Amino acid sequence: MDGRYELRQLLGSGAMGEVWLGRDRDSQQTVAVKLIHQETLGPCDPEELAERFTREARLLAQLKHAGIPAFLDAGMGPDHDRPYLVMEHVLGRDLAEVMGDGHRPAEEEVVSIAVQICDVLEYTHAVPVIHRDIKPANLMLTSDRRVMVLDFGVARIFRTDQARLTQGNRVLGTVAYMPPEQLESRDVNPRSDLYSLSCVLYELLTGQPPFSGDDVASVMLKHLNRAPNPVSLLRPGVNPVLEDVIMAGLAKRMSDRPASAQEFREQLNSVGGKAAGPSVPASLPYARVMAPAAPNNPLTIDVRVTQAEALFDEGLIGEALPCFARLAGELEALGRDYAERAAWCRFRHGCCLGHLGYLKEALGYLRTLVSDLASCRASDDRLLLEVRFRIGQLLLDEKDEHGIAEIAAVFRALKDTGRPEDTAFLADVSQALLRTTRRWS
Repeated sequence: MDGRYELRQLLGSGAMGEVWLGRDRDSQQTVAVKLIHQETLGPCDPEELAERFTREARLLAQLKHAGIPAFLDAGMGPDHDRPYLVMEHVLGRDLAEVMGDGHRPAEEEVVSIAVQICDVLEYTHAVPVIHRDIKPANLMLTSDRRVMVLDFGVARIFRTDQARLTQGNRVLGTVAYMPPEQLESRDVNPRSDLYSLSCVLYELLTGQPPFSGDDVASVMLKHLNRAPNPVSLLRPGVNPVLEDVIMAGLAKRMSDRPASAQEFREQLNSVGGKAAGPSVPASLPYARVMAPAAPNNPLTIDVRVTQAEALFDEGLIGEALPCFARLAGELEALGRDYAERAAWCRFRHGCCLGHLGYLKEALGYLRTLVSDLASCRASDDRLLLEVRFRIGQLLLDEKDEHGIAEIAAVFRALKDTGRPEDTAFLADVSQALLRTTRRWS
């Protein structure tokens, strides 16, 4: 770590790494340093890892919220051998420790904890940055009962949620709190974090997570296929509104869960008759981006398309979505010469909706695009196949087995055309088809 950080005391360790109490020799501040296990990273190119690490660390550094410890620094070590993260040191006890003492919080305390977490998630999901590892050990209670959400983005940086769930005898992912789509290595979105949060709230109230077992595989299968016992079965007398909110958050299909952290929080605020304020429809982001573009934009459309693509590639989906929506309308208005770029912006717009958790809206939007493209393009057109592939993925996210047929059709079309430029795309489709075949067979 270039000699800047002095490691003073081991605070804890887990599957991904160790957390140390440290001191920044430059600022003389106490910090928390997370060292990542090298074996967690698996076989990967050091340069590719360094580039990914730097890009994601830069994104995390932009997160400024009272419920997130400040992200201070990151590095790869002198020989790219042991990545590390440096964060603000927060005093408190995580919920795993609190529950380990046998403490069973009152409903009011559970609601307070949940509302604070939702406030953090609403902020980060707007980027969107998905936590991917909401669990008791990553939720800290300070002495004044504030909640701090720890380890934001660690799974995103190192992609441990999409890599092996186990390595040797160690569990890399915390399976007890993982949503079905994450266990199947499908795309996650804000509603995935809400599933994990619901698992935590379930455990706070009942003393046990929704699903448990002697081995990782059995817990995974329960998340995928079994409905959890009602909260009231394990905690008689629980407020039925609170129970309904948690059970909705545990829905297998993402679209059956609350649409956003804001909606989840408002439902929690209604527990005990507390006013929740006006509700916000799930389609608000979709409606908002359809507003007309501001006139007299000095930048050319080519530059603005490039900017939108950069936002999308950096994971800033909430900012990219309105850009693509406006560009699609403007490009279509310019006529046939701009039809290709207009169609691409429409495709990106639909992808943004899906990434933000608006699955039904994304499906409707992309199906309209497929219909428009199919009327004027060959059946093996590359963009048409990309849109169909995304539709297949969204259908599977909705637990609709027709997604398999859609992905299979795209696979056959790509095999038949045999275009060299489609090699990488064909590999992605093939991997998706293999995963779905194993899951649904």
